Amino acid sequence: MIKELAKEVVSANADIDISNEAKKRSAVAYINRELIESRQYTYETLPTQEIDDAIEEVLHDN
Repeated sequence: MIKELAKEVVSANADIDISNEAKKRSAVAYINRELIESRQYTYETLPTQEIDDAIEEVLHDN
């Protein structure tokens, strides 16, 4: 699910002229919100390394 969310947000930001760092921050915020709102995680239990890895993988694939 995390990789799918990363693909979704990176794809949405693909045409916007912003740095990869800005894309990463946007993706982290989006994924965190989606996971917390779906009640799968709390802020304290978010899998931050898994989220970072998924975003990096998706950015490098694009």
